[in-house]
Amino acid sequence: MTGSADDVLFATEVVEELRAVHSEIAALQAKEVELMTLLYQVRRAEQLDLGVGELYAGEDAATEIGIALKVSQRSADGLIGLGLGLEHRYPHTREAFAAGRIDLSQVRAISDTLTNAPEDMLAELEPRLADYAEKAEPQRIRRTGRRWMLEADPEGQALRRKEAEAERFVSVRAADNGTAELEGVLTAHGGRTLYERLREMAVTECCGSDPRTMNQRRADALVALADGSGRLICQCGKADCPRLPTEPVPAPRKTLVQVGVSAETLAGLQDNPALLSGFGAIDADLARQLARLAKIELIPENPTAGMTSESAGKPSESAGEIFESAGRTSDAPGQSSTAERIYRPSARLTARVRALDGTCRAPGCQVPAADTDLDHQDRFDHHNPDTGGPTTESNLGARCRRHHRLKTLADNGANRWQITHHPDRVVEWRTPSGDSTTTTPEGTPFLFPSVPVPPVTAAGVPDVQPTGSLLDPGPLVNELMDLVQAYCTPSQRRAHRRARHNM
Repeated sequence: MTGSADDVLFATEVVEELRAVHSEIAALQAKEVELMTLLYQVRRAEQLDLGVGELYAGEDAATEIGIALKVSQRSADGLIGLGLGLEHRYPHTREAFAAGRIDLSQVRAISDTLTNAPEDMLAELEPRLADYAEKAEPQRIRRTGRRWMLEADPEGQALRRKEAEAERFVSVRAADNGTAELEGVLTAHGGRTLYERLREMAVTECCGSDPRTMNQRRADALVALADGSGRLICQCGKADCPRLPTEPVPAPRKTLVQVGVSAETLAGLQDNPALLSGFGAIDADLARQLARLAKIELIPENPTAGMTSESAGKPSESAGEIFESAGRTSDAPGQSSTAERIYRPSARLTARVRALDGTCRAPGCQVPAADTDLDHQDRFDHHNPDTGGPTTESNLGARCRRHHRLKTLADNGANRWQITHHPDRVVEWRTPSGDSTTTTPEGTPFLFPSVPVPPVTAAGVPDVQPTGSLLDPGPLVNELMDLVQAYCTPSQRRAHRRARHNM
């Protein structure tokens, strides 16, 4: 036996205190969910009285909560939905949650399991599952609850399964360090089919000398299925690899990926981070890899600046780059006063505003600017364009459909929000409860970094799957170097070469 009796007693006391603290936290979580739900109900009632439609009344409560608590709108949406379920469908779960006998993760497990249960089954199973949850972790709650539902109503469960399958989805969101997280709900059969196919590719298309783990191979296999190449390429590097493909492998399909980056970074003069649309900051090396075969569009810091050497300063003072792997065309530069009186902005102005904003300009919203509406801050007057807000860079902002609707309702006095534009594209958002926050354009610091990051070497870090010739920097960088010749003085270029040589 190890440890003294006093040690054992002390450990027991620690566990008991830990259990008590966990219960207190759970009870506070229940109160927080209750208050979020109450705020939603108050805002919904207010807006229904003001004529807002049933479908959208109160939806801005999640944005208001996000500003007040510095949490994501997605999280607030989920907790409001959970609170409504606790109030109207899960009374026993609500009671146990409020008392701290179960925590938020257990409540979510109950809600997820009983979401599609009919009222008669709910009345029987909800109190039973709430009691069971007090002594089970979330995964066991889900598994046991599904079994009970099948036992109680096997025919009805088949219908509920089909209803749940109708809610299937796949989404991708940014993770840390330039990676992405994949989340989705598939049919049970579809999920197993996908996993077995990825496992098969990871095992049969790479030899034992491939340096990747099985997890890495399965992840790469999923990308290979999506990009049209259809198979993994073994990375052992051996000419006699037994798993080399016997038939030509289709080239990966190019997809539309938009990246904002400074001109110097793309040319290798600096290593400032870049902005990958929908994901956030990525390192300079990854940005240059993505740019190898892309098309570029110059975004000058001063939109009236010309592209001649006489108007040139350092690239960071005058131009950033936005590139897309699929490329897009834009109209001729410049915008006339006539264009300012037309509701729909030109392709060039659209690209510029979205590049500068980077994401939806609402606080906490990460919808890529490429997927947003361009909203007029001062309303455009369709009947008399001369008297309304112009279609100009300073009067346009990227807003997702949800926050565009919030702004429109605010303009109509239907939700008591105040949205104000300030100089330098700063937007102030004031909630009905008086909280205020400002947002700044996310894309601008990436296109025109104020603090240059000196370039570093990436020796010993090979591309996972290099494309094209390693000796050819690609048409984008070749074109960009021509711009650098115009924007950088000879002394700047020589200083850069000396710095790279001394690394």
